[in-house]
Amino acid sequence: MSATIVQNSGVNNTLYYNVLEYFETIMSNHPAIQGVSQGGIDDLDTREFQMYPIGDVTILGSNFTTNTTEWTIQLIIGDKIKNKNNESVPRTNKQDVPFLGVDDTVDIWANTLGVVNDLTSYTQRSLAGFDITDTIVCEPFADRFNNGLAGWVCTFTLTTHNNRPICLYNLYP
Repeated sequence: MSATIVQNSGVNNTLYYNVLEYFETIMSNHPAIQGVSQGGIDDLDTREFQMYPIGDVTILGSNFTTNTTEWTIQLIIGDKIKNKNNESVPRTNKQDVPFLGVDDTVDIWANTLGVVNDLTSYTQRSLAGFDITDTIVCEPFADRFNNGLAGWVCTFTLTTHNNRPICLYNLYP
């Protein structure tokens, strides 16, 4: 990934749509992600012909401080679990089952955690106006959504500048 700072100083990052669009854009541009959605756990993997691996972004909440907006962001990166081809040796009928199981869950966890690291590192180091202020909490899942997916759910606080302008409307005549 490029270490170039994205010059986005003209973008109002306190707008809900701009934060969503940012994460949808970087997930769409990541070579390991084939589909991107927005909406969280309940809406994950609801399209009929979804491409995998998938990424999902959800804004869980927002706080205004004196001159910043703090967003609670949740990213989910997941892939379909596939069984490994564990065939027996014809002469001895011995089946070789890999130490890491009969499916690729561990491989998916390794790959999707790397994608989470890419997305959050890029956001922290390559984007003007965004700051991840807390620890990034990552939790693995496997078949949590009852749809054969495994991956990671990560949650973090994203801080953006908010100059809190005076309201443009006369709300109290």
